[in-house]
Amino acid sequence: MDFEHRCIIPVPRATLWQFLLDVPQMATCVPGVENITSSGENTYNGRMRVKLGPVHLTLQGTMTIEARDQQQWQVVARSEANDRRVGGGVHISTRLLLLESSPEATELVVQTQARLFGKLGEFGQPVIRKQADTILAGFARNLAARVPRTVGPQQQE
Repeated sequence: MDFEHRCIIPVPRATLWQFLLDVPQMATCVPGVENITSSGENTYNGRMRVKLGPVHLTLQGTMTIEARDQQQWQVVARSEANDRRVGGGVHISTRLLLLESSPEATELVVQTQARLFGKLGEFGQPVIRKQADTILAGFARNLAARVPRTVGPQQQE
């Protein structure tokens, strides 16, 4: 399944870039994510609690940042997680692209390819898409609320 979400975050692009690359801090903005720890360079372990239809999942997994390109203002990450209780998992590839909307605002484009397997793969696309939309809308709201509004000298473009 492919998803694309766009939102405007009311901060300069360089500020949002710095915030997003601090993965444990950024992860606090994703609804349901908890216990994020670094497990090596560009690799993080964590857990995400999510509800798909009537089923509550606890996805335990790893996220790896595969590419950071500040000249193109994009980050590529890969995530893999499993729910042992339900029996299934998810593989996700995500591309974040930061487009300057104005000097004080950034359009964040989140492009995601998700592949569900096992019992999770049995959920219908409308249920999965609705939950993805809910999570990404919450992420955008949380980013807008938590990212500092000013750019420090070390964060200037």
